[in-house]
Amino acid sequence: MVFIDNLGLMLFILPLVSVLIAYTTVQAFIGFRKTGYEAIKRSLDDSILPAAILGTIIIILSLWGEFSWTLPGSYNILFYDVYLLLGITILSYSVTVYMGKRLQSTGIFALFVGLITIYYGASGYNLGLTKEPLALLALYTTYGIAGILGYPVTLALDRLRDQQGVKDPKLEGWMYAFFILFWIFVIIAGIIGAFIAVETIPAHLAHPP
Repeated sequence: MVFIDNLGLMLFILPLVSVLIAYTTVQAFIGFRKTGYEAIKRSLDDSILPAAILGTIIIILSLWGEFSWTLPGSYNILFYDVYLLLGITILSYSVTVYMGKRLQSTGIFALFVGLITIYYGASGYNLGLTKEPLALLALYTTYGIAGILGYPVTLALDRLRDQQGVKDPKLEGWMYAFFILFWIFVIIAGIIGAFIAVETIPAHLAHPP
């Protein structure tokens, strides 16, 4: 296979993922406080199609990179392994919502993917595999922590789902804490991904591999 440099596209997809996740969960959170669980279900349902599209594209790009890497070094392992796991997680989320199943199975998967992502980032940083090791470490760490926090967030959403029919459902204190932390790391990760993409595109256009 011929290798195609799609790093810029891969990086710009990351902030799109962050925007989708943050928008969906914030909208669901605000809607729940006004009208109850139906607002959460509506927000999650609205995210099915864009999540499925993003997850599918990520998986395709990842498999292409894994199979077609012809350049020196192990960058296909560093970049595409965790990218593939991200795509599987997002696609799993969209299928779970579509089928009306509990989200925590996807959440526990996101937790372990988050741990794996942090490990890859730390390994890449220690080995000096990029010219911007701190940016690499920050990107992998923030997305990794967001993935880890995705598990308690899915538990919270499942708990709220189980409260359907309750006259006055409540958001418990731990839910607030995890939602806020989740949003913080999702947004920071998206900003870092967008910044790296903006910095990367000119260099890759001028000097393709």
